Formats: sequence, structure tokens, C-alpha cells
Amino acid sequence: MKEIDYKEMPELWAVCQNRECERAGECLRFQACSAIPERFRSWRCVLPHVWKDGECRAFVKYETVRMARGLNRLYKEVHDRRARQDIREELTAHFGSKGSYYRYKDGERWLNPDRQRYILDLVRKYGCEAEDIFDEYADTYDFTTVV
Repeated sequence: MKEIDYKEMPELWAVCQNRECERAGECLRFQACSAIPERFRSWRCVLPHVWKDGECRAFVKYETVRMARGLNRLYKEVHDRRARQDIREELTAHFGSKGSYYRYKDGERWLNPDRQRYILDLVRKYGCEAEDIFDEYADTYDFTTVV
């Protein structure tokens, strides 16, 4: 399994310290907690009440997934100018703001498999059949899941 680099974790991504959890060994939040260097005095953590009725609502599977980032290749694959503009508008609405859109477009933020599927479906709607539309791919941990 790939070693977890705490620098890849977004600042607000919560880890877990529940050593008594039955699923700690298969939970990315628990495993990521041990990757934080001792020099840090605090970090965002999930609270114990996320565990309820035998299930953790903050659980994230400890596995690598194929992440993608950057949307510049996408726009090279969509040849119709109006379609590129419509895609940009729909993605801006999907991501919530122009600032968020540009962070994804410029590759500052990773796109998890769900977001990749959404974008692929969107470009298909505009007639683009290309499969390889993201600028970069990596098999890494998905730190995009919020609590």
C-alpha cells in the first residue's frame, strides 16, 4: 500500500483517532492520522458521535483510487466553441463558483472518480467521445470526501 503523505491531505480534511473502532485498519481517516508528524499540535478530527448504530458516517475506505486533475486537455478535445463555453458554465455551477472551477481546471485540486464520471458524462452530452480528457492521472488516496 502506498505510504500516506500528510502534505496531500487538505487542511480541513478530518482524521480519526478511534483506536477501538472495528474498521480502523481499513479506514483512510484512521490511517492518515498516524501520518501526521509529531510537530503538529492539532489537526481536524471527526467526533466520536459519527459512530452510531454500528456504523461510522465518516468512514473512507483505505485504498488508492485513480484520481485526475486538470481540464485543459478536455477543452482541446471539444472542438465546438459554444460547447466549450456551455461546458465551462455547467462545471462552474457544479463546482459552486468560478474560483473553485479554476482550481479544478488548473489542476490545483484532484477529481475523484465520481467527479470524473460527471465530467465525462457532461462532455458526452456535447458530442465529445474522447476517454482521456484530464491533464494528469495518479493512483492515490481520495482526500476529497467530506464528513
